[in-house]
Amino acid sequence: MKVCRQEIYYPLLVIFTISLMLWQQFGMDITLTYPVNQHVDATLLNDDINGGASIGTISTQNDSLSLRCKTVSSNTFPFCSMLIPLASKQSQYADLSKFDTLNIDLTTVDLKRDTVLIYLLNHEQNLPNGVDKISHTRANIQAINPTIGRAQYRLALNQFYVPSWWVFAKPFNIDTAAKLDNVEYLQIATGDSRSLKDLEIALHAFSFSGKWINAKDLYFLLLSLWIASIVVHAIYLAGKMHSKYITSKSKAEELNKINSFLSIERDKYKTMAKHDPLTKLLNRAGLSGSLSKLMSEFSHSSQAASLIMFDIDHFKLINDQHGHDTGDQVLISISQKVSEMIRDQDVFARWGGEEFVIVCPNTQLQGACVLAENVRAQIANSQLIHQGQVTSSFGVAQLNSANIDTWFKRADEALYKAKTAGRNRVELS
Repeated sequence: MKVCRQEIYYPLLVIFTISLMLWQQFGMDITLTYPVNQHVDATLLNDDINGGASIGTISTQNDSLSLRCKTVSSNTFPFCSMLIPLASKQSQYADLSKFDTLNIDLTTVDLKRDTVLIYLLNHEQNLPNGVDKISHTRANIQAINPTIGRAQYRLALNQFYVPSWWVFAKPFNIDTAAKLDNVEYLQIATGDSRSLKDLEIALHAFSFSGKWINAKDLYFLLLSLWIASIVVHAIYLAGKMHSKYITSKSKAEELNKINSFLSIERDKYKTMAKHDPLTKLLNRAGLSGSLSKLMSEFSHSSQAASLIMFDIDHFKLINDQHGHDTGDQVLISISQKVSEMIRDQDVFARWGGEEFVIVCPNTQLQGACVLAENVRAQIANSQLIHQGQVTSSFGVAQLNSANIDTWFKRADEALYKAKTAGRNRVELS
């Protein structure tokens, strides 16, 4: 009995697709493990690079690497850290793009509750304005809320982000996305609390885990295979049914539907990439288009615009005392309330963590200040959590040059001024 090749091919393709997806889900595991012993060439890095006076030491035992730090008050942010190189026999840098998790075994001995900051320092080069290459190290950061004593932590690599202080420290325009394709060091640093501390952090082991093919690449390959199969099938049908116009037209319409579906899926993924999954607001990438438009309008006609930057006061304390689910609900509630208060032309985005920005086109500084005060009062007077009041601090800056970094830095400085002046207030740049 003659069997149609198409009737065999597509079931096999379905089986192949499902098998690969299951293998990716339950197999394809890869692990990159680094030994922690007396041969590790760890480097101490303290705030003395900024003029600080904190005292840090590194000691090595057979199976651990310890950082002892006593911070000292100075004009700079007090911290201690240790740099662990990720060099291998093949390269002095590690490509972590195929990994999705950092597994780290730490012991923390701390007199005060604080975070531990984990950096992955990525070495890279840029070509600003067509001149010679400039090397720099991109700081990718994620904070651990540690358990006192020894514990193991799993950090999703896609949750690492570039801190704003790194962005503002760059002398040229540079993208702010996290990159982990050329990582030179793992840096373990004391937390972001400014309170003085005398602590010890011991690293026992760390490794990176992931898949030979990550889900995004696998789905793209499978989608490409299916598209190629469909295209080949369409060509086969077109050649076979060339003399039948009606049939050929029907097949063409079928392909158009498929292409429309793929276009919709592509647009959906583009939308997902530009929105924060928790609050559904625009993220930094989604905000870039509006900022570019404002810069263009300002360059051509000096069109007024103002920026409101705010974050939630003591948000870490909310997470610590009431749990991250409560913290997430606070973020969602504030996002919904502020979205209802702003104009259609205003752009509201989650800048990162508990920090938000409102970009107000065609708005002078005083007008933006009024909006910021209304938002501040709305948040402070709303019962966002049953356990107490939630407040926010605001910094407002009017656009006065075609430089986005300077604009954001001025708003951030105003926000910091609001924080230091007692929080739950609005400060102008």
